[in-house]
Amino acid sequence: MRNRRGVAWRGDVTGVAGMLLLAAALGVAGTAPARAELPGDVPDKVRIAIGGMAADAYTDAALGSTTSGLGATVNFEDIFDLPESKDTWRFELNWRLNKRQFIDFGYLQLNRSGSRVLEQDVEWGDFIFQANAKVTAGFDTDFPYVAWRYSFLDLPQIRVSGSAGIDYVTLSASLQATGNVTDKFGTLITGDVEEKVSVGAPVPQIGLQIDWALTKRLAMLLYVRQIYINNIEGIDGGIGDVAARLHWWYSKHAGISGGLEKQSIDLKSYESGDTRARFRYEVRGLSFYLNFAF
Repeated sequence: MRNRRGVAWRGDVTGVAGMLLLAAALGVAGTAPARAELPGDVPDKVRIAIGGMAADAYTDAALGSTTSGLGATVNFEDIFDLPESKDTWRFELNWRLNKRQFIDFGYLQLNRSGSRVLEQDVEWGDFIFQANAKVTAGFDTDFPYVAWRYSFLDLPQIRVSGSAGIDYVTLSASLQATGNVTDKFGTLITGDVEEKVSVGAPVPQIGLQIDWALTKRLAMLLYVRQIYINNIEGIDGGIGDVAARLHWWYSKHAGISGGLEKQSIDLKSYESGDTRARFRYEVRGLSFYLNFAF
């Protein structure tokens, strides 16, 4: 499908760029003299990042019931003209408790909607949205999280830390149309029809983070946060969050950062009551942040 091929190509580019960025950081960290310190002359008690991504995304989902099973998987970008590229925003706060312990807070949001006259029938939940129906699709995501992080390697130029925390995963997908909609038995439904599924549950997450001081005001941040969920709150699947950022502190209390980031969710199964759903969702792209240190 068009979107799948496009996203895969961009994903390859993102992956190659990420490896080059990592290699460059390793080279600088390995060859630079140990004169830079963490945090240098930049305060390290509280750090805040506000920004987001120019993101590429794809979304596959299916909705059915525990009794009748799932319908066909629907690609929202291809079928409903959901925007493939969309700006998103993110907030992060890192609070240093002592030399080795941190509390991390964060929030990521990406909401999209699109409309299209269908070229084929689409089964979604209890309804069949027929060809020639004008359907509006929406897909909203929110990811607040909090984590405790411990620096098990804390040197003048490099810090390596592990984290354990909780994400509150919120996903919602909906289809809405007026006319050209039937139930599963073929009965035509009059008026407005909206079928929506929402997932909201706290899930545990573990992570690894690396901070490199390249110079007194230039630093590299790399992190990966990942968890596989086995039937927690009706959720079975995996969640991942990866980033590589370059930070430049142009003053003692303010700076900018940018890099490459990816968030992904692969929920093989979600059950709540009689509802059963499946989601495969990924957003990736270039990021930019305003940073503040106190």
